[in-house]
Amino acid sequence: MADLCSMLPHFLYPSSNLTMEQALESQITLNCTVQLPFSNDCDLDLRWMKDNQFLSNDTHASYTQWFSDNETKIFISSSLALNMTDENYGVFACFIRNSTALFTLKKSEDTVGHLGAVLATFFAAALLLFVAIMYVKCRLNALLWYQNHYGEIEINDGKIYDAYVSYADSVDDRKFVNFIVKPQLENRYGYKLFLDEKDILPNS
Repeated sequence: MADLCSMLPHFLYPSSNLTMEQALESQITLNCTVQLPFSNDCDLDLRWMKDNQFLSNDTHASYTQWFSDNETKIFISSSLALNMTDENYGVFACFIRNSTALFTLKKSEDTVGHLGAVLATFFAAALLLFVAIMYVKCRLNALLWYQNHYGEIEINDGKIYDAYVSYADSVDDRKFVNFIVKPQLENRYGYKLFLDEKDILPNS
């Protein structure tokens, strides 16, 4: 009996180690079938491993057994169902009597490419949003910087003036508008001002 129990199992499937590519969030079932000489005194325990660690008993694995016609051999088959998450990529092993058949699961190239495309789209959208926000917040400063370096910008918006300025009919206000406001906005920044000499004040 000792000789029977020391005999190595014969893996019917897989007959050699397998490497498979699977898409993220897909489903796969690993099948392992072995043939052994039968004896009630021998270890017939077939277990699954992941990255050299035995899987827990609540793993989604099913087992079946049957015998040859003369009952000298036993066949053991197990199926392990997997939902492909990031944690489920790696090396699975069908283990019995210190022998293993290996299943190496890798992410498919399409999945990696799809993930890269999604990330690229996300970053492009984030960049466009950032540019739009900066344009709204800094548009005036950008226009003024451009005017200072390259001259006035022609904007065909149908407007003759950029700003309407009204002020009180007093000597101090006229001096402030004509000698401070107007030179700064028109000469330095290139704005076209409409200076109304009428005594029209805001909220009047």
